[in-house]
Amino acid sequence: MTAIKQKTIIIYFALILVFSSSIFSIIVSAQEEQQTAEIALRIDDTKIPNIAKNWTAIPLIVEDNFGLDWNRLQSYPKIITNIWWRIAFGIPEIERYLGYTSILFEPDEASVPEGWFVRFEPSTIDETTSNMSHKITMYARVTGLAAQYNPTIRLKCIRYDVLGDLYGITYATMPLKAVSLNYAFVNALESSKKAAPKTLVYFPIEVINEGEFIATYNFEIKDRHETNSLISNQVLVLNPGEKKTVELGVLTPEIFFDTGTPRRIDIVLYPAGSPSEKFETSVIVITEGFYISPIIGLILAPILLIIIIIYLIFIYLKQKKEQKIYGKPPAKPWTLPEKKQYLKELIKKDEELYKKEMEKLKGEYNSALEAYKQELANKKQEKKKNKQNVILKRKIIDKKKSEENKTVDKKKVKKNKEYKITSFFKKTDKREKPKKIKIEKQEIKKKSKEEPDKKEKLISQIKRDQSNQKRMNK
Repeated sequence: MTAIKQKTIIIYFALILVFSSSIFSIIVSAQEEQQTAEIALRIDDTKIPNIAKNWTAIPLIVEDNFGLDWNRLQSYPKIITNIWWRIAFGIPEIERYLGYTSILFEPDEASVPEGWFVRFEPSTIDETTSNMSHKITMYARVTGLAAQYNPTIRLKCIRYDVLGDLYGITYATMPLKAVSLNYAFVNALESSKKAAPKTLVYFPIEVINEGEFIATYNFEIKDRHETNSLISNQVLVLNPGEKKTVELGVLTPEIFFDTGTPRRIDIVLYPAGSPSEKFETSVIVITEGFYISPIIGLILAPILLIIIIIYLIFIYLKQKKEQKIYGKPPAKPWTLPEKKQYLKELIKKDEELYKKEMEKLKGEYNSALEAYKQELANKKQEKKKNKQNVILKRKIIDKKKSEENKTVDKKKVKKNKEYKITSFFKKTDKREKPKKIKIEKQEIKKKSKEEPDKKEKLISQIKRDQSNQKRMNK
């Protein structure tokens, strides 16, 4: 049994020697390349908190993934760790791994923007080896001078070996976000305007950054109607307390006629990277009036021109006709050749006398013009009355004619009835029929002779009235 135990112990030590030599051969060969710190860094929480002006704590967990577990290697026999490894790998090299290493945490200054500050507590882990985990806290804060709202910070995790020399560096990234301190005041300096259809109007919009950081704001325009809107600056960068004014241009819709329709436009301001935080204001455009498209104008212009020309010709011909009937209006006396010459000579001699003469002539002209207008109005009124009399007479004549026609129709109806009665008794009394027919024929002949006499009398009366009217006009 002792021989078997000795064999197993020898085999065990041989395996340990082979295994340990393979581990250290991998580590020593890897040192020739760029080493990492062989750690994993994660957040000990569900999410990263927003960073405020005071130091904000972010709990972190450091997981050590180093190739050698010193806690396990310490259980190896001393003859292997202290004698064999030192002989196989050399005393200076093997000493770097026979013990606990240390890790230093610090931010990469190149990735920390202006206005942001980062530190770690503790900043160093003195004793660590593989399969160990540690809790550290990262602290961050931001000031009002921060140029970025949500930067990404790069963290450096540096491992030092047992002798204190650099072993490797691992970089980790940490996205940070400042606490919601974006407060903006948006105000429309003019809340409403009236405009015609198809017209461009402008509204000045004032924006003030009332937050504690440099902020970048974007605009969003919401048109609830058929208007087209555009802001002069789509993006604004404002320092804390800074105020800027932008212009909102609104193009009203193309409508032929609008009695006054209010159209609302909403202006929404939100920080870049945080569209859920919104600051709003609104303006109203009241469209009122007409709009004629240039194409319609090109079509209607010639038509309107023709109508105006026809109207002017009609007025000219009407005036000529009236002048022929009623006479021409009085001429301006100072335009007559004799008076013209007299006035020219008078103005050279005495200006005061010239002015008095002109006033006198103008007074005479105005009085003559008024008399002409009055006479013209009287003649037109008289002509109108004569026309009304003629129309009235015609109506009377037409009425008489219609009454006579009605009496003739009644007699014809009566005659037809009598004719039917006589025809009924035709068979019984043949002698009476010719007498009745003869009497009826004689009555019809007398009436037919009387009717032309009446017509001739009416026509002669109308002719007399017309001749009297012409004499009065002359």
